[in-house]
Amino acid sequence: MKQRKNKTVKKKPSIFSCLETRIDENTVDHTPQLYACFQLGLFPKNQGLTIANALRRTLLTESTECSITGVLIEDIKHEYSNLKGIKETVFDILMNLKKIIFFSGQSFFKTQVSFLSEKGPIVLKAKNLKLPSFLFCINPDQYITTLETNSKINMTIFIDQSTPKNFSYFTHCYYSNFSNNFFPFKLKKNFTQNQQSNFLFLDTQFCPISNLNYKIKKKESQKEILFFEIWTNGSVHPNFILKKAIKNLLLNLIPFHSLRNSKIEFEDYENKKIQKIVSQKKFIQKLIKLDLTNFPISLETYQSLKKLNILTIGDLYRLKMQKNIPKTLTKQEFLEVHRLFKYLKFYFSNKLKTDSFMKYTNT
Repeated sequence: MKQRKNKTVKKKPSIFSCLETRIDENTVDHTPQLYACFQLGLFPKNQGLTIANALRRTLLTESTECSITGVLIEDIKHEYSNLKGIKETVFDILMNLKKIIFFSGQSFFKTQVSFLSEKGPIVLKAKNLKLPSFLFCINPDQYITTLETNSKINMTIFIDQSTPKNFSYFTHCYYSNFSNNFFPFKLKKNFTQNQQSNFLFLDTQFCPISNLNYKIKKKESQKEILFFEIWTNGSVHPNFILKKAIKNLLLNLIPFHSLRNSKIEFEDYENKKIQKIVSQKKFIQKLIKLDLTNFPISLETYQSLKKLNILTIGDLYRLKMQKNIPKTLTKQEFLEVHRLFKYLKFYFSNKLKTDSFMKYTNT
């Protein structure tokens, strides 16, 4: 009998190497930054530009960073206020806090809290912040403010880890979860009662990449090689974020590899076990109390809904059942509310009986 020969698949030669790495200085604020140059290949002719653009966009949108998203300062209601005995204005303090760079030893999803409580005279820097054990400051000498004699400052700082495409919005429901035990100093009653009005937001970028360049070099064999130059703010090494970006890009494309030319059969995503859990009384009670900030809405839309006393999923569902959308909403806010209605239709109409859900929302 003839033995069947095994077919060998030739692997395409691939290149992934780091050509150079060094520590540079940022020309804008003179802070240290990490630089690395990589080469990737070999790619077919005219495919290098397509892959480079996709990888560049993934790097800029999927890279995570720890940043300050908001601040609470005692006796301060807005960013244009002044503090007695403090050299800088509140706006200048916020801009200095925005320059602080953090490194996290682990990934986290919940907002982390840092504190700063000092009395003058003292020069406050980033190293004076009381951080969680797994958070580290890359630039501890970053200046914050100067306190004169007989002056003091009590500050609570909120730190999030996210990507440039995801932002965290804070509401009074969020602050209500923080008890007085979180504060190492005694707060005034007015301060604890008006936490939401005293909250100061920071326009954080959530991107550790300060600069990114690439170029394509063609070889004699009609193949192309990509050269990537990446500068980061020091919170993460360019090698790590480049490998992570390649992995994320592949994860988005791998599901399409199994598609067939024939008619695609979609599996039924309704699972009996999930249906049983969703229908439970405790789950429904927690679901109707879920704050609207868990959904992708802007801060302006949330504030408009809050003025109408619409704060939770249950409030919004009652508005949907009444078919009474307020005319005070702008066009953009109306579109976001309409999108939320689609979420409600998916969670409630498809999985829960309307009568049973309304029974819990009315209680």
